[in-house]
Amino acid sequence: MPRPLGRFLLALALVVGALLPAAAIPPPARATSLTIARHAGADRYATAAAVSKATFAAPTPVAFVATGLAFPDALSAGPYAARLHGPILLSTPSTLPATTKAELQRLKPAEIVVLGGPGAVSEGVATQLKALATDGTVTRIAGADRYATAAAVSARAFPVGAPVVHVATGADYPDALSGGVAAAVSGGPLLLVAPDKIPASVEAELRRLAPERIVVLGGTGAVSAALATQLTAYATTGSLTRIGGADRYATSALVSKATFGAGVPAIYVATGRNFPDALAGAAVAAHVKGPLLLVPGDHAGSAALAEAKRVRPARLALLGASPIVSERVTLELRIGLGDLGALPACRYSDVATPRAGYGEWPITLLDTIYRLSSTYRPPDLIDSSKAGMSSNHPFRSLVLTDMLKMRDAAAAAGRPIDIQSAFRSYATQQATFDYWVQRLGHAEALRTTARPGHSEHQLGTGFDFMSKGAPNPWDRADWATTPAGAWMKANAWRYGFVMSYPKGAFAVVCYDYEPWHYRYYGRAQAAAMRSSTLLPREYLWLHADGKPA
Repeated sequence: MPRPLGRFLLALALVVGALLPAAAIPPPARATSLTIARHAGADRYATAAAVSKATFAAPTPVAFVATGLAFPDALSAGPYAARLHGPILLSTPSTLPATTKAELQRLKPAEIVVLGGPGAVSEGVATQLKALATDGTVTRIAGADRYATAAAVSARAFPVGAPVVHVATGADYPDALSGGVAAAVSGGPLLLVAPDKIPASVEAELRRLAPERIVVLGGTGAVSAALATQLTAYATTGSLTRIGGADRYATSALVSKATFGAGVPAIYVATGRNFPDALAGAAVAAHVKGPLLLVPGDHAGSAALAEAKRVRPARLALLGASPIVSERVTLELRIGLGDLGALPACRYSDVATPRAGYGEWPITLLDTIYRLSSTYRPPDLIDSSKAGMSSNHPFRSLVLTDMLKMRDAAAAAGRPIDIQSAFRSYATQQATFDYWVQRLGHAEALRTTARPGHSEHQLGTGFDFMSKGAPNPWDRADWATTPAGAWMKANAWRYGFVMSYPKGAFAVVCYDYEPWHYRYYGRAQAAAMRSSTLLPREYLWLHADGKPA
């Protein structure tokens, strides 16, 4: 069947691209001073403990404990916690989580401050906390509602004559997350208001504070124009500023821009789609005097990326596990900050892959640009018959255990699989490529078959699978729609195998869709790749220098 014109032109463009000099290819990573850390735990309580552990040395003068089921109490306490150099940890209303208890035992705080009433953190939890404070002091700061609690925190923390008060809606969390950091850095409290009303408790606290100016966080949908006008009366200079963007991500970036100059020690990055991971992070960001930027989670977003580039952090801290804050966020921020070269567009070249040791098989990047040497041959190849599959398809022995388990699981599900191809030497791959050139033509063969040295098969961990007893998988319209192919697509990652060339991903992975081709990475890395939201080529590019993601 004739090739469509658009596809032919794209293939031709890639061939022409092969003529460009190899020097134009950036290295996978650049040596910069940016350090990267991800603070994450099994749940919101463990994440808060991880954030604290990464930031505060023991003993601490104070630690704050708030409910992890709602946001207002912890948010309003961020400036106070930063002022006293203590973390905010989270609890359930009725039980102190083991991870929170362990972190308090490590911190050895002299005092513990409980935020919110007994409905937020029960008296039973407060009693447990008393045993964890070295002075035996547990203080509760609470009001009749979230607004009164925020006012009570402010009253305890800040004297009359505050330079500035930041005000956010108490009905939602995003604006207050970044705003709490700004409030702490500016030396004032964060107070909460209803969208169209100043609660009496907040009004009284504003009168007591007599701030020079007021900063309203968020647009008029969060804090109305009429309410902002009322707030102006409480600023002794009559100065009121609103910081609000088109959405929560833009507002977060604008708050950072209004607060921080270039060269900050760190930026903290959290999802804007939920609050728990950011609660502890807001207090820590305030403590180290770096912004908290909100991202959609599955990508960085233009607002956070632009602001990160402006403030030029020395450290990038991601709050929460992937995919809550996915590794795509890390990839985009590292590229944007100049810590990682941009992933090269699909083209053909011959650059030695930087991770070519036999022990580096999980992170060896092979594509249309990066290649292995012609002599690369793993020393531990075994025959596929040892896995109870068709013989004469050697692969690395380190794959055997998971291959056997995957084979048995597929058979038990009534979806038996077999190996069509595994390790190929440089010479064998040359013959394979030549065959497809004769059959399809050079331009089309480049889309479907790796040139010698560029094939994952040469690693001994790349496989073409097939339905047991069936024709070659590429003779099907879409092998992933067959019983065995569908089972592999849904389950292969559980055994350490990842599809290398998914459907619709040519522009990134540089090869046509191959639902039968999988590469073995080991179970832990395959699970990490699945949660990262990255395509395999992107994942390997991100991890080329071994930095956390």
